[in-house]
Amino acid sequence: MPSFDYEQSIWGRGTANLSWFSPTSFRLQKALNSLSVLPSASNVLEVGCGAGQFIRAVKKNRPDLDCFGCDISQSALDAAQIARDGVFYDLSGEKLPYADEFFDAVLIFDVLEHAEKPEFLLAEINRVLKRGGIFYCFVPCEGDWTSFWNFLRELNIKGNLTKKYAGHINYFSRRELLELFAKNNFKPVKIRYGEHILGQKVGITSFLLMERAAARKKSAQINNEDYFADFNQKRGMGVLRKIVNFLMNLESFLFQLFPSPNTHFVLKKF
Repeated sequence: MPSFDYEQSIWGRGTANLSWFSPTSFRLQKALNSLSVLPSASNVLEVGCGAGQFIRAVKKNRPDLDCFGCDISQSALDAAQIARDGVFYDLSGEKLPYADEFFDAVLIFDVLEHAEKPEFLLAEINRVLKRGGIFYCFVPCEGDWTSFWNFLRELNIKGNLTKKYAGHINYFSRRELLELFAKNNFKPVKIRYGEHILGQKVGITSFLLMERAAARKKSAQINNEDYFADFNQKRGMGVLRKIVNFLMNLESFLFQLFPSPNTHFVLKKF
């Protein structure tokens, strides 16, 4: 299978928001909660920001913060910079383009499952984060016993779809991640969960729909944001997605203390 092309698939257009009808609501809420203790003029970085939807939303909700975003995709950063949102965007490789202990907080959403060297990335985050700084990390732990994807892989049924259409190469369990965090001097201070049953079913259904669309187009790669933007244009589908998003956010809110593979870690550098 050819490697995933991050210049072709760009995620994060638009701006995340807290509406219960938005798929970004619960993640943004958890990230903002983790930043609530930061004083004005604190430096906040999102690693793997894509086209900037989350760090843009952080800046919108906390205009007193100095916000930065970095990504390996020049195409994504070009899309981010069009917004002129007050966020500083930088191209990054394996090494983050920032000085030691520059940031008061670092955010990552859906990144570690993509990283070829996750331990090196965490070491870099540790390097640029101040001692006692906040590290918010959302990871879909597809190797966890609570994951439907893990169950499908055990049965050898469609287990490669997240790799093929999203570039996921790491299938962590929650325990493995906690061990990885500890190796890099991060201590968890809060763990919450989301997208338990309905959320996982919707996720799998989404990838099955993308697989069908890719087969029709005879394409090896299809971008989920582009696909569902077109999907919403179909009669009634936009309303249906809002209802589904509301129910997923409700599920996450009600059961956030109960384990799920979709895990929100709030950690501190010690």
